[in-house]
Amino acid sequence: MMKITIKHRYTDKTIITGKYESTKDCLEKNRDADLGDAYLGDANLGDAYLRGAYLRGAYLGDADLGGADLRGANLRGAYLGDAKNYTESHDFINEIVSREKIDTFTTSEWSIMGQIYCHKLCWDSIQKRFGKKIIPIFKKLAKSGFDEYLNKIKEE
Repeated sequence: MMKITIKHRYTDKTIITGKYESTKDCLEKNRDADLGDAYLGDANLGDAYLRGAYLRGAYLGDADLGGADLRGANLRGAYLGDAKNYTESHDFINEIVSREKIDTFTTSEWSIMGQIYCHKLCWDSIQKRFGKKIIPIFKKLAKSGFDEYLNKIKEE
């Protein structure tokens, strides 16, 4: 057990403090807490169960989100730049896509993104259904700093 303290990213006020196995353990046990504007930079949140967590405005720069369950998590206004291993989260892609200007994507591309999000399509289904049509979307997201999707689709 180690002492974990999560602070407000602007005021430095303590939001949560206590003894936990890890930052992931702390967040899972306090999932219902208001973690808005929490500083979670560099946190290893791999496989964290954060369904429905209130992370509005949280700083997630350099956080490892590999396998994190963010379904229903409020990420509105959260700093997501430099986050890592986010390709399996439909909520993450929904948040970053919703931040793009409406003219960033064509009507067809918006339709594709809507299908991916609404139907929670896996990578296999995305490739089978959309083929190369998905690449321009991921190239645009890469220009916004989210290149893991483009890298993932190229691997597949």
